[in-house]
Amino acid sequence: MTPRRIAGYLCVAGSFALILLLGYGVIDPIGASPAQATSMRDVLIGLMPSVLLALGTFAIGLWLLKGKK
Repeated sequence: MTPRRIAGYLCVAGSFALILLLGYGVIDPIGASPAQATSMRDVLIGLMPSVLLALGTFAIGLWLLKGKK
C-alpha cells in the first residue's frame, strides 16, 4: 500500500470521527456557539465551519484514494 492510499484512508476516517465527535458533543463547533442561537438558521451557521472542515477532509481523502495510479 502506498503512502498516498494510507493518507487517503486516514483522511476519510478522520472526517467520520470529526462528525461523530461533533454529533455527540465531545468537541465544540469552530463557529459561534449553537447553544445561544435564537433560530435554526443561527445553529446551522454556527455548525457550518466544522462540517465544512470534515467535508473538505473527506473530499481530500477521496481524491487521494481515487487519484492517479
